[in-house]
Amino acid sequence: MKRKMRKAARKVASQNLQSALGEIENLNIDALRERWTLWLGGDPPPCQSGRVLRYLLAWRLQEARFGGLSLTVRQRLRALAKADGKKPIAPLPALKRGMVLARPWKGKMREVQVLEKGFAYEGVVYRSLSETARAITGTRWSGPRFFGLKDGGVHKGINGAAA
Repeated sequence: MKRKMRKAARKVASQNLQSALGEIENLNIDALRERWTLWLGGDPPPCQSGRVLRYLLAWRLQEARFGGLSLTVRQRLRALAKADGKKPIAPLPALKRGMVLARPWKGKMREVQVLEKGFAYEGVVYRSLSETARAITGTRWSGPRFFGLKDGGVHKGINGAAA
């Protein structure tokens, strides 16, 4: 199902996403609901938590700027949601040369290209995905976990801080 993104959200996201994310960071729930209506149109989801609404609003703005989930990812998420724990779920596809892995980190979208032997990030070739994640974060990470390819990935807040 393709959602129509309101023109105002695309405008806010394309002009200065970082500023918009910073603006919502300390708003209370009532102000977040107002921003939702202004930027996205319609009523915000009926959540009682400002933190949850903040993350949802940030996601929708980033979705307007960078695009949403691919059809493959949406299908996989649906399959995971329907899984009853009795049937094994198919493993993730292997990384293939030319693929681009993307993940927001500290307010910036980080993109890593899969090479025949290694991974390219900002013009530097790394031998492993974990080495690449370390270059991005400055700390040791499981590369597959950092890029969401492995169960148990840590979900980050809008500025890269643990949520």
